[in-house]
Amino acid sequence: MSRALRWVLGLGLAAVVVIGGLLLLPFHDWLPGGTVADVPTALVVNGSAFNRLFPRPETGRQLVFTQEKRGFAEARLKQGDAVLGLLAIADTTTTPEARSKFEAAREQLAGWPLVEQGEQASALLVADRFQVKVIGQGGGLDQEQRHALLEDFDLRGLAALQAPSLAGR
Repeated sequence: MSRALRWVLGLGLAAVVVIGGLLLLPFHDWLPGGTVADVPTALVVNGSAFNRLFPRPETGRQLVFTQEKRGFAEARLKQGDAVLGLLAIADTTTTPEARSKFEAAREQLAGWPLVEQGEQASALLVADRFQVKVIGQGGGLDQEQRHALLEDFDLRGLAALQAPSLAGR
């Protein structure tokens, strides 16, 4: 391929991308958006603050923290090499749509709204802000076991947790 042809193809591709972006600009409200970056740092609890609130694993099991970021922490509950479930805490300040599913909650657990998300997941909304979720992996956890794990989180400690900017008030 000649050098001139490569330049023409490159410029043509760049023009298509720019024109495509301009054509989609009027529809930006329809496009997915809203990330943790859109929320001021001072309003979101750091994920490391959640780690101490996770339940202590029973004998023979271990909790392996796999992800921690602004407003979120996740751990795997393992028994030997098998992963029984995923446990997570999320600050819904970064994802307000996560709160909406609790509006229709008919059940409560430890005084907080509880929702079932399919056959393998249970979630609580603590202090109208923090989503605590247990997701079974494979046949690792039934509903009763997921609920017991949810109750084993330090829910009072979580409810008392505040974002850095709110702690001084």
